[in-house]
Amino acid sequence: MPEKLQTLLLIFIGLLAFAVRWWKKAKETMQREAQERRLPSPKQPRSARPAAPGLPATSFEELLKQMQAQNQQQASTSRPPLASAPPETTPGGRPMPREKARAPRSLERPETRPVSLEAPTTARSLEVAPPVRQRASTLPRATAPRPEDYWSRQAPTSELSRANTRRHVTDLLRNPADIRAAFVLSEIFKRKYE
Repeated sequence: MPEKLQTLLLIFIGLLAFAVRWWKKAKETMQREAQERRLPSPKQPRSARPAAPGLPATSFEELLKQMQAQNQQQASTSRPPLASAPPETTPGGRPMPREKARAPRSLERPETRPVSLEAPTTARSLEVAPPVRQRASTLPRATAPRPEDYWSRQAPTSELSRANTRRHVTDLLRNPADIRAAFVLSEIFKRKYE
């Protein structure tokens, strides 16, 4: 029993030391942040804290007048003195040429409809039968031999060949080794999900 109490006491002391260390570290971090922000620490008396700057003695209207006066001075110093206005006509009596603004360059596609190169369709009546196209009598007829395929080469099965097939299958099913091989092959070739 005393060993258990000693173990519990050691765990409690370790937790207490961890909590005290964590609390001191948090306190140091708060003090460091307060110094970085130049905030007065809570321990300083109110009289030692720096006072906030007071409101300016001038009113808003006075500040506005000062700004307008400064803007007028800057505008008068930055602008060159205006020369006399150019005459509206040339010495020959023609109107003065004016510079025209160029059309702005746009990267958008223009709104142009594509022109079709196909010939226009002609209206045909559906009631009129189309003309019959006939091969000229002087041209050879299309009598090419049909290509030979598997199904045309194969002879039709007769009753005799069916009987032979049936006899062959029954002979295979009498032998147990053939049945086993058939079962293994069916398992191999059978799909997994059917």
